[in-house]
Amino acid sequence: MKKLSVSAIVPAYNEEKTIGNVLGALIRSELLDEVICVNDGSTDNTLEKILEYKDEVVIVDIEENKGKGNALAEGIKIAKGDVIIFLDADLLNLSDTHLEALLDPIINGGYRAVLGYLVGKSGFSLASAITGQRVYYREDLLPHLEEMRGTRFGVEVFLNGLFSKKETRKVPLHGLSAPYKYEKNPQTALNEYIKEGVEIARIIGSKRVLPKSDFKILQELEGIADLKAFEDKIREISDTEVQDILEKYILRYVRKG
Repeated sequence: MKKLSVSAIVPAYNEEKTIGNVLGALIRSELLDEVICVNDGSTDNTLEKILEYKDEVVIVDIEENKGKGNALAEGIKIAKGDVIIFLDADLLNLSDTHLEALLDPIINGGYRAVLGYLVGKSGFSLASAITGQRVYYREDLLPHLEEMRGTRFGVEVFLNGLFSKKETRKVPLHGLSAPYKYEKNPQTALNEYIKEGVEIARIIGSKRVLPKSDFKILQELEGIADLKAFEDKIREISDTEVQDILEKYILRYVRKG
């Protein structure tokens, strides 16, 4: 059987402090055949950091921020690998052990989707359903690129809907960590969580009919500037999947592992 080639895709938006460590770990790995980094309109020095690896990394530079869904689609479009592994640009302590855990269920286990989730010090898994660490066959993703482009922050939920639970494997990535938004930018973190959380919920809602009351609550969430009030409003949502995803996403902000 032909050995499957693997392309790593790293979307990056304002991750100047961590992107170098992520790319360095990927370049050193013998598990990968290609590393692609997509700069999604960063306004800090992320692009300059990426360009330091221009001889070993395929670089896509998007001048204006268009969201994670579009960045991933751009990477998939040019990738040469049979298998695609997505990795966030803010990961700390990324190693071959984590890459092996992500790749093995697809290469050797017969799965079509792999989700790798970070595990906090307490053993609490951080938002496993909306993790950015994922593996797929490229041919499975190609028919969905245009729809993926419009998902922005909700791309993980969109990808979850492409494959059944039987086709999907979740794996813990012990020892892998990433800074919280409030650690990177305390002033804008809450607004970013609310904006992203609402978009995630809307992606879920677009897949089926939600009660009008739930859509009304989603609209109200965007105007809330207090974390406690946001959490209280989430609990009023009747759709359990939407509520569960939002609560887990908020826990990434509230809990420190």
